[in-house]
Amino acid sequence: MLKRQLVCAIAGALLHLGLLGAGSAHAGITFNVSVDTSSLNTQSGFLDFQFNPGDSTALAATASVTLFQTVGGILSQPAMLTGDAAGSLPGTLTLQNGTPLNEANQGFTFGNSFSFNLTLSGPAVDNPGGTAGSTFALSLYAADDITPLLTTDPNGSVATIDLNANGSTSVFTFPQSPTDNTPVATVTLAGAVPEPSSMVLGLFAAMCAGLINLGSLGGQRARQEQTKSCPGIGLGPLLTAERHSPTWPQRE
Repeated sequence: MLKRQLVCAIAGALLHLGLLGAGSAHAGITFNVSVDTSSLNTQSGFLDFQFNPGDSTALAATASVTLFQTVGGILSQPAMLTGDAAGSLPGTLTLQNGTPLNEANQGFTFGNSFSFNLTLSGPAVDNPGGTAGSTFALSLYAADDITPLLTTDPNGSVATIDLNANGSTSVFTFPQSPTDNTPVATVTLAGAVPEPSSMVLGLFAAMCAGLINLGSLGGQRARQEQTKSCPGIGLGPLLTAERHSPTWPQRE
């Protein structure tokens, strides 16, 4: 009985913590971005990341670049930052849309490819509204940091992701040249990850199910033992008590 009370107390505490975090835990919207730079292999240039508002009424939002990896590429340190930008690759880059231009520009010797995760988060994702959104843009520049590479986009981007005013997103990639319509950038939506509160609720439900099963089996054994010790009082044939192990939830 004491063990059951202890487990219930722990499960209740976990549930309470999970529910407290449910209102503030937002996973954001995450994209996997990969770029084929094999045609630029060994050339020096720059990677450019921007996250800018459509106008001053756009709700606050953050673009986080994480898990940067490259095949054959070499980064130069540190990144050059403008506006509400922080960090340096291969660590986390954080760009907020607080000024008209928010940019991280970092020297790079191109290899065969590079990739990263992009997460959009903040009030513009959690509680969207208004009439203006924000745009994340990825560009590749030559060694002069002016000439765009592998794109036909007039703004020089190989990929853009719009965070619209209604909280939806729009992804655009651009042909790498007038004679080759194949974009070098690939952008896919990452799989959804359950929020911590959901996992706590699942754990609590599983623990409660196990405790209910344990209590049911314990009550059955008690009734069987009582019947066995009191034969001849009109309870029918002598019952045989059986031992069962409670079925606890299996860890996945």
